[in-house]
Amino acid sequence: MKKTLKQTLLYKNSKSDFQGITLISLVITIVILLIITSVSINVIIDTELFSTSKKTLNDAKQGITNTQNQTNELISEWDTIESGIKGGTYDPELDRTNIQVGDYIAYTPDTASAYSLASTESGYSSAQSIPQETLQWRVMNINEDGSVELISTTPISTTVYFNGALGYNNGVLVLNDICADLYSNSSLGVTARSIDLVDIESKMNATGIAARDAYTNGNKQYGQTQTYADSYSYAPDIFGKTGTTAEEESKDYYTSPTTATYEKKGSIEVTQTYYYFSETPSTYFDDTTFHELIFGTGSYYWLASRFCACYSANARFGLRGVGIAHLSGGDLFYSYYDEGNNSSRVRPVVSLGSNIRISTEGGTAESPRTISL
Repeated sequence: MKKTLKQTLLYKNSKSDFQGITLISLVITIVILLIITSVSINVIIDTELFSTSKKTLNDAKQGITNTQNQTNELISEWDTIESGIKGGTYDPELDRTNIQVGDYIAYTPDTASAYSLASTESGYSSAQSIPQETLQWRVMNINEDGSVELISTTPISTTVYFNGALGYNNGVLVLNDICADLYSNSSLGVTARSIDLVDIESKMNATGIAARDAYTNGNKQYGQTQTYADSYSYAPDIFGKTGTTAEEESKDYYTSPTTATYEKKGSIEVTQTYYYFSETPSTYFDDTTFHELIFGTGSYYWLASRFCACYSANARFGLRGVGIAHLSGGDLFYSYYDEGNNSSRVRPVVSLGSNIRISTEGGTAESPRTISL
């Protein structure tokens, strides 16, 4: 059947409209798909998997950066050393990195006459003469400033006596004076001193310090105090003029030996600073060579450090010392007005300045390292 002109026109118009609508729908569909795709990608990227991957990648980048920085620092340090070598400023004998605790050093003190210790200084019943002895020396400590501390391999063979309040007051000063007079070296600018408790405590690890703090003598633990009154309140002249730390109890305090002895105070408060290690364990120190240096001599010797000990009835005042593997001390004065007498040997320490050259070869007892300016 033939369509009329009107029908034909209506058909064509409807077909054109349909085609237009179809094209718009297609465009809209594509736009929607693009939006969905974009959102999906962002969601996927923000998932834990991609987040972990991104973190791993960032960590790797940071590690590379850190490694590069460390490499640059090492290169810079080497350039400095190399520049010093080329410029003639680097001296391997001033480099302390190849020196170890326990190394033997060929140190020789100035020749000295015997040290005369008067009874009015030591409190002992008679004068004492302490001669200079030929000693071997080993590295005890290497300080951050480049100085190197040496200690005699063994104490001197001569015994030194102290007695009473006078011995307690002057003990630290006298021990340091003996070492300074007999074992210094003026050309090297070295002044000798006695080893003290600070030298030992500075090398103790946490286990050793905890054992010190837990020590109980009489009825008081280390660091606790007790008050003594009336006829139990006699105290040496130096008591109360210094603190109770190892550093304070190792101070000379006097510039020359005092003649002052003791005084009855009426009341004194005493802090327990004494402690005793029997067969001092090497586990109290991280450096076993240092432990062997201090406790392996097989000899008794003084430490230039005082102590106070609290007992239920009285306080005791004395000087620290090292026995055969023991960290101990000897009583010299009692707060109920009595005196004690003790003797031990002397062990000197010297400090080589950072300007003193130490040979790179040697270090054994048979072939010690040599020193020079």
